[in-house]
Amino acid sequence: MSRTRRVAMMINLEWPMVHHHQVFAGIQRYARQCGHWECSVNPYAELLLPKAGRKGGCGWDGIVARVTPKLAELARKAHVPVVNVWLNTPARGLPSVVHDARESGRMAARHLLERGFRTFGYLGRSSDLGSRLQLAGFRSALKDVGCECSEMWVGRNYARTAENWREFQQQLGTWMDSWTLPIGVFAAHDLLARYLAELCRQRRLEIPYSVALVGSFNEAVVAVHSDPAISSVDFGFERIGYRAAALLDEMMDGAAPPEKPICLAPAELVARQSTNAFSVTEPMVAGALKFISANSHQDIDVVAVADHVITTRRTLARLFQKTLGRTVHEMITRIRLDRVKHELVELNTPIKTIARNCGFGDAIHLCKVFQRVEGISPSEYRAARTTHDLSLRPGQGHGSKMS
Repeated sequence: MSRTRRVAMMINLEWPMVHHHQVFAGIQRYARQCGHWECSVNPYAELLLPKAGRKGGCGWDGIVARVTPKLAELARKAHVPVVNVWLNTPARGLPSVVHDARESGRMAARHLLERGFRTFGYLGRSSDLGSRLQLAGFRSALKDVGCECSEMWVGRNYARTAENWREFQQQLGTWMDSWTLPIGVFAAHDLLARYLAELCRQRRLEIPYSVALVGSFNEAVVAVHSDPAISSVDFGFERIGYRAAALLDEMMDGAAPPEKPICLAPAELVARQSTNAFSVTEPMVAGALKFISANSHQDIDVVAVADHVITTRRTLARLFQKTLGRTVHEMITRIRLDRVKHELVELNTPIKTIARNCGFGDAIHLCKVFQRVEGISPSEYRAARTTHDLSLRPGQGHGSKMS
């Protein structure tokens, strides 16, 4: 029988953000599967490090933490393995499992490009490594198609005082004055996207047609309950907590830590109302896309769309292929599936009802299309995103490396 291992989690659960809470949940999931971990949430776990190990009978066998330089040094001296889950840690050379911020930038760029936007902006946090990596990924994806983006950076204390807040609002306004509309904007956090949405409303800039917004972290309280709801990158932080725990288990068994940080790609970009539009200059395609978006839950087909914009099916197919690189049928399916994903994750609606609500007629047809396009069934998609089901299990590979 395996000896019980005492594992400390230095995760600030008082901060009401999804990052900390999901990392914690992932660690706990791994601990339950192991069956021989005794986990403690301890914001000052380093105080017991001098007593760590079997001889003292107390302390820690391992730690998962947002590692500070002090903790890293004390753990090294006490020979206690530590795994870091904080991308912005000032400590260096640590075994780490973190989110791939660069890939989130590429993901947001692809999402906005696919909707026809060709002018872009990025709103980041100046002291945040994740923001810098996001912008690098965002720019690289835009550069591939000959597009660039403007940028604005906010400091850590932009909302600390009333004066800070007024200055922040003025800076946002000045930046927005420089925009060329329509524009797709990617923000380093959903809350920043929410602030932008409020200023857009004050300026009567229509979201998503004039300004499409993508946030980060998929903070449900902010993103889902905004008006309009904000599309956001879901990093899948529970997977990060789980993988960090798995790595710690390997290290406590004597395995060497990976040479580079383990970087897990974002789980997905959750599309909501703030990007539920297509920015195209071809008027017939634009009219067709608006018709599809408004009526995708109905029994419409390519002929119905062509009739709405008063053209032939062949002409519309040629314009769609030239403008979007997709067929009309593909766009109808895609927009319907966006609706399906929203209802699967954010509403407790039976799949047969979702099928009717989203234009698929019945659950069998929906399941066939969903499996073909997404590679999994609607039930699997819902389970993975509502219970944060994990594909990683103890002993599996370290994942990708951070460049």
